[in-house]
Amino acid sequence: MTDISVEFKICEACGSIFTRPVTQQSAYCAACETLLKNFPTPETRKMRGRPTRKGKFANWKLAEAGA
Repeated sequence: MTDISVEFKICEACGSIFTRPVTQQSAYCAACETLLKNFPTPETRKMRGRPTRKGKFANWKLAEAGA
């Protein structure tokens, strides 16, 4: 018989208590883990909001350098 070490963990999404193997690092229960797979990762998300404005001083410096 093989012993498996498990620990109690509270799901960070729904707050339920679940057991996980000590070697696993998941912070979510199995139900929330499947739901969260559909969300985009931070690297693939598009930047939201207005684009940043370019400063007027940068344009003046370019104009002065060309003159």
